[in-house]
Parts: sequence; C-alpha cells; structure tokens
Amino acid sequence: MTKNAGRFEGRRLYREVADQVRALIVADGLKPGQRLPAERTLAERLHVARSTLREAMIALEITGVVSIRTGSGIYVKEPEERLPLLSDLGAGPLELLDARELIEGEIAFRAAAMADSRQLLVIERTIVQMEQAAAADGHRDADRAFHVALADTLRNGPVRQMVEQLWAEMTSPLFTRMGAMAGLFGTGDDHALQHHRRIFEALTSRDGAAAKVAMQAHLFEVRKILLKDPAVAEMTLNAAPQ
Repeated sequence: MTKNAGRFEGRRLYREVADQVRALIVADGLKPGQRLPAERTLAERLHVARSTLREAMIALEITGVVSIRTGSGIYVKEPEERLPLLSDLGAGPLELLDARELIEGEIAFRAAAMADSRQLLVIERTIVQMEQAAAADGHRDADRAFHVALADTLRNGPVRQMVEQLWAEMTSPLFTRMGAMAGLFGTGDDHALQHHRRIFEALTSRDGAAAKVAMQAHLFEVRKILLKDPAVAEMTLNAAPQ
C-alpha cells in the first residue's frame, strides 16, 4: 500500500492500516505482552505515513487489540484467537482536519464581509467564554461555539450543519483519545484562544484573506499538536499555510 492509497475510497484509511497491523501481529506470532516494532520501523514495513499509522494504533487500542504505554511502546493485548475486529470509529482526525481547513477557511473569508455587528458581538463573547473557562469541557464548548458562530454569519443552513457535523465527529472516541494523548484539550491562554483572537481581529478589520489564513493556521496548529513531531506533520496532506 502506498501512503495515499485508499484516501479517496469509501473505507477509512486508518482502518485499512489497522487491519494490516492486526494481520502483522498474527503473521509474526506476537503474544499478549509482546511489543510491536517501533513506529518508524512499522511505518516503513507497511509503506504508510507515520501520521496514519498513529491513527490506526489508537483505533486498535480503543478496540482492545493493543495497549499503548507512553514512553515504552505498543504491546499486544489479546491472544491471536481473541483479537477483536476493528469497528468504525468515525472519520480519522487528520482527515477531519483536512475538511475543516477547506470548509472553515472559506467560511472565515466570507464572514469578514458578511458578519454584522450583532454577529461579531456573539463571536467575541465566545472568546471571553474561552478565556474564563475553568475546565476542559467548558473550553471545548466555547471553542465549538466560536466556529458555529462564524458559520452563522453566512446565514446558510447547510453550511452551519456542515460545521456542526464536523464538530460532532470531533467528539468521536478516536479524536478524543488522540487529543487527550497529545494534550490538545487545555484551558486558559492557550494556542486555540490566541488563534481565535487573530481570526476575530481579521473579521473586525474586514480582511477576508487574513481571516482565512488565520483560520487555516489555527487548524494546522491543532494538527501539529495531535502529531507532536513536526517532521511527521510535514508528511500530512496539507502544507502549513503561508
């Protein structure tokens, strides 16, 4: 399989890679408690991007095939005859961020021209809510409210629905686990808050191009946090916005 094989097919790429890892466990006769090869070695062996392999491993952990031990490695959890089959855990986090960069970047561009004073006030309030959030759940709620409020500026029901659906996918077990492992869900004056402020400044300046760049930079930052390793981030589909 090539790094991009299956990306545009109906079946999710991380599931294809997870099935390959599961088959490798069986082929190599790995027993419960035995460690899988290192991520780089395994990615080279399967001819896949390390970013996709990371998604697949987390999916396998959620399913109960492997156990991820931070700082130690990834270990087989069940004997061959009891290895569970992988279920559909929703869109892959990186695939989801690809979609958000495409859709929400354009929303931000148009919002700079279309948002009225009342809508700008609503957006600004979500930033204040994020500043004041005392817990991760409140922080995520304010984050979601910001992006939905931006979509509302276009006064287009299907666009709002798309943004809400993208955020619903971000509550999937796969995205939640990957985000928790990477330390994505924080509170206080973090990267998300700083990026929201930049987007809002571009909106109030009526600078659509700047709003789009700021939104894409915001979502690319989420990608980098999820992947942690900048070298791995460079192997993903999109390049960093300029």
